[in-house]
Amino acid sequence: MDTSSGTPVSLTLGRRRIDGVLRAVGEAVELPGVPGGPARRLRNLILDFGSACAPVEVWLAEPDPALPSTGSPRPTPSSRS
Repeated sequence: MDTSSGTPVSLTLGRRRIDGVLRAVGEAVELPGVPGGPARRLRNLILDFGSACAPVEVWLAEPDPALPSTGSPRPTPSSRS
């Protein structure tokens, strides 16, 4: 596991926003997809939100390196039409 020295992160849940730091970047795993489809590559992250909660372990999908990068972020549910 690769440790990180406090990169800022935030988590928004409805109207509530919790600020914290990234504590570690862990391994990547391949999660099987639908039968016959490609696997999803997930990366493990450990986030620390201080007194708000215990450290949180999350798995985030990594972008597919075979697809061209658009440089734009993915739309959020609130920005979709």
